[in-house]
Amino acid sequence: MSIQSSNAAPSGLELGVLHLDPYNARLPEEIQGSSEDVLVRFIAITYDAIEVAKSIVRFGYFPSEPLIVVDQKDGTYLVIEGNRRLVALRILANPSLADDLDEAAEWRELAQGAELPDKVPVVIADDRRAVAPIIGYRHISGIEPWEPYEKARFIANLVDSQHLTFADVASTVGENVTDVAASYRNHAIVHQAQRQFDVDTRRVVKRFGVFTRAMNSLPLRTHIGAPAPSETSPGQQLISASTAPAAKELFSWLFGDDERQPVIGESRDITSLGTVVGSDDGLRVLRETRDLEAAFIAAGGLRERLIKRLTNACNNLVAAREDIVAYVDDEDVQSLLTSCEEALQQLREP
Repeated sequence: MSIQSSNAAPSGLELGVLHLDPYNARLPEEIQGSSEDVLVRFIAITYDAIEVAKSIVRFGYFPSEPLIVVDQKDGTYLVIEGNRRLVALRILANPSLADDLDEAAEWRELAQGAELPDKVPVVIADDRRAVAPIIGYRHISGIEPWEPYEKARFIANLVDSQHLTFADVASTVGENVTDVAASYRNHAIVHQAQRQFDVDTRRVVKRFGVFTRAMNSLPLRTHIGAPAPSETSPGQQLISASTAPAAKELFSWLFGDDERQPVIGESRDITSLGTVVGSDDGLRVLRETRDLEAAFIAAGGLRERLIKRLTNACNNLVAAREDIVAYVDDEDVQSLLTSCEEALQQLREP
């Protein structure tokens, strides 16, 4: 499926005919589809639109940054790219929209000194799909990246609503096919857990990058029945009734829940968590204690880590033989050799 590009030259439209996109990928699902007033308030608060307003008041509105809009065929235009700028313009033109915001007084002061354009620079796109490449390159692989969950939701929308293949989306947003498929899969798991099985996913959405990293772990994917990116298909139901409890369990280990803290302290602990979940003994201890260190030891992870460290140390010492001939009398070298001997003796006699 080909992607159409916008074919209209930059032009100008009056502020009153421009409307916010109620299905912007950055909006939380509970906000999507809301009224214009709700959207204005949410974007102003959440995305700090007042900072854009300050720039407009100080430097003017740059015509080199047009809004990207779609003609709704009723005399109005939907702003697909540039909603934060539109909110700033809206409130500067009508500061009463900010009356219930903490910065209401500052908005009124800014509005007094604002010189707004008679017409807002826009580029009119053929349809929402035509804008996808611009948004994709700008916010997924470009200079103004969105948060991980926003990126994943945008990709999911292209696949599920625009019916693009993973390859089409990869070309559109400037990512590789595997990353697109993984992003789609991860979003689908969270969305399905929330919608079908009433799992609280708010913490997952907030730290979606951590969940993305967890899904790179084969044992953790296997635990919840998630496929590899290459085995993921659009529209696929990734969680069954039998694996939904495991997904909820994994979310709790990664992000905590209303009653308990997460079992990991930082994202690097995901590797240890994968070792634990891949072991029957480790998994049993984790479920009983929520103690990742104890579970890691029970899973044999401590022994594996020791062997890996000793192997690395041995390999480094063997490699050092190539260099030591030239520095056999060097004081620092001899001191380090003594330290190595002492460390080895301590290991033999703990």
